This record gives sequence, structure tokens and C-alpha cells, in this order.
Amino acid sequence: MPSFDSYPIVYWFPIYALCWGILWLAVRWNGRERWFLPLALLLLLLLRLPSIVFNNEINPDESQMITQAMTLAQDPVYFRSVDGTTGGPLDSYFLILPSWLGFPFDFITAHLTALGLVAVSLWLLFMTARLWVDARAAHLALLPCVFMLGLTQNGDFLHYNSELIAICLLGGAYYLYARQLSQRTPAVSRFVLMGFLLGMVPFGKLQGVPLAATVGLFAMLDVFTRSGLNLIGKSKRIGGLVVGGLTFPLVFIGFMAINGMYNDFVTFYIQGNFKYASGGDSIQNLLHLPHFFNKGDEFKWLVWLAISLGGLCLLALILTSSKNTSTTNYAEETTSGSKFDSIKRLAFLLTLLVATLYAITRTGSEYVHYLYFLIGPLMLLVAVSWAVILKHRVIKWVGIGLAGLFLAGFGIKAVGKYQQGIPINPYPSDQQGGWRLPQSEVVKAIKKYAKPGEKLAVWGWRCDYYVQAQMPQGVAENHTIRSTFTHPMLNVYQQRYVKDFIRSFPPVFVDAVGSQNLWMTDRKTQGYEIIKPLGEFVAAHYQYVGMINDTRIYVRLDRIKTGKKTIEQLNEPTITLR
Repeated sequence: MPSFDSYPIVYWFPIYALCWGILWLAVRWNGRERWFLPLALLLLLLLRLPSIVFNNEINPDESQMITQAMTLAQDPVYFRSVDGTTGGPLDSYFLILPSWLGFPFDFITAHLTALGLVAVSLWLLFMTARLWVDARAAHLALLPCVFMLGLTQNGDFLHYNSELIAICLLGGAYYLYARQLSQRTPAVSRFVLMGFLLGMVPFGKLQGVPLAATVGLFAMLDVFTRSGLNLIGKSKRIGGLVVGGLTFPLVFIGFMAINGMYNDFVTFYIQGNFKYASGGDSIQNLLHLPHFFNKGDEFKWLVWLAISLGGLCLLALILTSSKNTSTTNYAEETTSGSKFDSIKRLAFLLTLLVATLYAITRTGSEYVHYLYFLIGPLMLLVAVSWAVILKHRVIKWVGIGLAGLFLAGFGIKAVGKYQQGIPINPYPSDQQGGWRLPQSEVVKAIKKYAKPGEKLAVWGWRCDYYVQAQMPQGVAENHTIRSTFTHPMLNVYQQRYVKDFIRSFPPVFVDAVGSQNLWMTDRKTQGYEIIKPLGEFVAAHYQYVGMINDTRIYVRLDRIKTGKKTIEQLNEPTITLR
């Protein structure tokens, strides 16, 4: 397995040179480069390779989802064994698939899976753009996304996150909608498939619902306004979309009901997530977008490139119309289809952009990985802009210059870091020993009393302990912020935590609250003892064996040779929930 140190200067510069080469290829495109898309995706792999082989968490969220996948492989009933909170069930279930091919539940596997989902998403977006504009415009729209997602070192764009499944499903729906507009009589089966993909989106990420609703709405409007379909034909297609959209939710809800988890699904996924974050004022959240984009580092460059190309597109239309050429006719020349289809495309993209901005700002949380939802609308709008810009000889070169400036920014930033002694690669893998997982001192202590495959409970937010120890979670909430911080459902989460803990009765319990924890650092107000029944149960059935890295470790008494209670006394743990 390749390894990369903090300064992979020998590797970085040749790969960066390839970025310029493929940009030149896109500019010089003459219709014969069939391998352009595979080359672009291969370049994405090469750019992200240093972070892919880094076998440690890039973002705490991926430890959470790896742990959930590892747990679901043992107990596949969601909400009984795991609760992904804002991340949907599909995010964790999907991570089980690589294990069927022999891949371990570790960070390299998660990073490879993330790359695969990003590549599929970009492929679907490219295919969508290709239906609406010419290939050259689609290529030029794709490349900035490849450069940003490959050259950035912002962990929120490199780790396995809960947006990736949703954006793939949405990408598929965008493509089917584009195919719908390009066909005189779209097949009913395509509407069923589109509805099925849209119906899965909420189970990837609830945040994607406004985007899915936009696609469904415009697909229906297109059917209603088609003159070539009679009432029966329209009814079949609308019905297919609705039936497809309801299929997956009904199957999943039925699965929950059969396993007695329907109430938990409603309580913890629907109610819990709608009460998550105060949200604040929607207008203020939108006004705060520039700050949000700045948190995404190079993502703000992508936003500015899209805005600049949009401005050039308008300028090209104005200059062309001043030469006594119809602006509308000129715009229509850039895409296939009728004038009405062009209007529908533009209305769809603008509505999709508005829905996306609402979705990523609604909670007011400003987590950078939310910005993944914006890549689709931005890439499609940039493709439409390029389709117009490329028709104007002078403005075309201004646009190409902006694309070059965008790519040059990554090189200038990397050289500046190198000169200042700042690592080009913040995810070095040269000392990790190949595919081997890191072993923290806490995990080494855990392994003295438990073995891989046994249940583990960690209080706090250190899901990497589960992954390092290869031990499934013994409680549904593997990061316990919702059982700690004040919110309307605090008591519900705390009661479930205690019930889960008693049911799994893990051999080792870790209270990770302290200086090494995410968000939960005050042991007096956030330690596990804040739940009195949990504190009583741990005191009765576990022994404190010490503190490592500001983390308290408790071991079940039957695993302690000099324990105070016998194994028989431990077989039936009971405690009264209050």
C-alpha cells in the first residue's frame, strides 16, 4: 500500500501538473476524447490518494458511521442496535457492503467508499449536464468540482459523511429528470425509478428532502404540461412517480414495525431530528452564507467561479442581443429542445439552488460537509453558463482564464504552505504500518479485558475507540451528546441509553468525557453520573480500573479476577429507570 508523509512534494507536483493537462484537454476538446470522463475520475483518485490511505479518522463523523456499520453487521435492526441521529440508516448500511468483499471496518475502507460515492455523483451530474449542453461545456463544468474535491485538504470534503448517499440518489434523480425532458414520451418505468430514488433520499439524509421535493415537483409539472400525453398517460406517469416514491419508505417502516422499532423510528428519527438545532432566523442564516462558504476553504473559490461564469454568461447574451440577434434564440442554441424546455430547465435549476440554500442553512449549524449538497446545482448552472460563453469568441477566453485562475489558486496555496513549513498533506500515512489501525492507549487498556466482536459502550464522543478496538457499540447512541446537553427530548434519550446499556451489559465501559473529547470536556457536568440510574448500575456491576488520557475505564466485575461479585450475581442485572 502506498504511504505519504506530510510533505509529498514529489507526488503532489506531478499530479497537480496533470490537472493543468486535463484542463488543456477540455479547452481543446474536438469531439474525439471519449476517455475524458474516466480520466477526470482517475485524476480524482490520484488527488485524494494521500487522504484515502490515511488509516485514522479525518472527521469524527466517519468513526460514528463505521461503528454503526460494524454493529449492524451483527444486529441489522436499525434503532435497536444503532441510531445515526442526523445521518440516515442508508449511510451506515452502505458501509457494510465493502465487508462482503473482504474489506475491514476501518478508515481506509471508509475513505475508499467515500471516493466511490463522490465519483458516482460527479458521473451522474456530468451525464445530466451532457443531456442539456454540449460535451465541451459539460467537461469544463466537471473539472472545477474534480479539482476542488481532489486538491482540498479540508477533512469535511474527504471523509465518509452522511451527505454522500443522498447526493448520489439526487444525482440519479437529476439525470432521470433530464432524460424525461429530452424524450417525447418518457417511459412510465423511468418515473417509478425516479420516485424510488427520491423516496430513499430521506433515509440517507433528511436534509435532502427539499431537493428531492423540487425534483418530484418539476417532474410532475412537466407531465401536466405535456401536450403529447392524454389524461391516462399523464395519470400513469404521475402514479408511477408516487408509487415509486412510497415504495422504499413503506418497506423500511414495515421492517421497523416487524422488529418492534416503529415507535423508535418515529421518536428518534422524525421527532428527534426535527427538534435538532434551533435553526434561528432563515433570512439571517442566508445572510450568513459568505461566512459559511469561508469555512469550506477552497469551496468558496468554486462559488465565486460559478458566480463569475454566470456573469459572463449574461454579458455574452447582452452583447449578442446588441448585434440584432435574439437573446432567447441565442440561449436556445446552447441547449437542445424547445424554448419551453429551456425555460423549464432554468426554472428547475434556480429552484433547486434556492431549495439547497434553504436545506444547508435551516439548522444554522454550518457544518462544512453540508456544502456537498450545493455541488450538484453549482455544476449544472456552470455547465449552462459555459454553453453560452463558448459561443462568444472573446468572452470564452475570459472564462477559460477564470478556470485557470481557479486551478492556479491551489498551486499558490500549496507552495505558500511548503515555504512556511506547513504540511502539504495533513494526513500522513508513512508511519502507520500499512493497513494497520492505530491503537490508542485507551484501546490497549480495553483489549486487556475484552476482545474484538464483543460489545463496548463509550460515554462521550470518541467513536474511534470502537473502530480501533473493532468492537460494536452496546448502545444505540454511540456519541452521547443527546443524552447530555439540554433539549426537549433529553429524558427520552437518557432512558434509552440506560435500557440499551443494561441489555447489552458490555464487558468494558469507557467514560471519555475530558480533555481528549469532542465537545464533552467537563466531567462534573457531563460525566455519565448525570444519569443517576446509569451511575448506580455502573457502581454495582463494574469496577473502575484507572484513567488513561483523561478517560475513565470501567470493567465488568466478572472480567476482574478479584471482583466483588460472582458471575452468577451478574447474570441478571436489574435497575429501576426513573
